[in-house]
Amino acid sequence: MGMALQCKFFGHIISVDKALAIRNGATAEQKYSLLFECDKCGKPVRPRVAGDKHVAHFVHLKENPECGYLEPPKEY
Repeated sequence: MGMALQCKFFGHIISVDKALAIRNGATAEQKYSLLFECDKCGKPVRPRVAGDKHVAHFVHLKENPECGYLEPPKEY
């Protein structure tokens, strides 16, 4: 297990850095139509930027306990 550092985007495997660049270059309307998919389970994910406590990675839009990727603990 580990954090998701790559995803599927229109059938191609891309890195989280590439996904963040795509998202940041999209217009507000385009951002809602971007479909990043988990490369393990195929469910929708979104890229999350790096923070003080974690590296850039993908998170599922809806929790998926069956997926092999480990979600980092939520920060409060």
